[in-house]
Amino acid sequence: MKDNIHDKRTFTLEELGILDTEMHKLRKTKEAAWALWLCMSFFGAHRFYTENYVYASWMLFTSAAPIVIIMILIMQDSGDGPALFFLWLSVIMLIGSVIWSWVDAIFLNGRIENLNNEKEHEIIRRIMNTR
Repeated sequence: MKDNIHDKRTFTLEELGILDTEMHKLRKTKEAAWALWLCMSFFGAHRFYTENYVYASWMLFTSAAPIVIIMILIMQDSGDGPALFFLWLSVIMLIGSVIWSWVDAIFLNGRIENLNNEKEHEIIRRIMNTR
């Protein structure tokens, strides 16, 4: 991080303008991340926004699959052993998904800051390589 600050001090006004323009395009905002978390946190929308696709996909799976299973089991209206087991397993998965999304919220601001720092470092590296 300190290298980035030092590198930026040696930039010309044109290079600083390029850095600012690129960061404006690539920067992720905390407001958007929190809005996504608030509306669709247990589907992993905030994780997709922060480009953490593996965790986002798992969050989506652990929320969407139980919902579909519960809907199917409710429509079948069968109270036998396997159906009851899958119903409770799906409910537990949903509860786990909600807890995961709440714990995930604790780290959301830091994730945004780290992502923006990584993007800025990448842009600075590109600018330095074009010199």
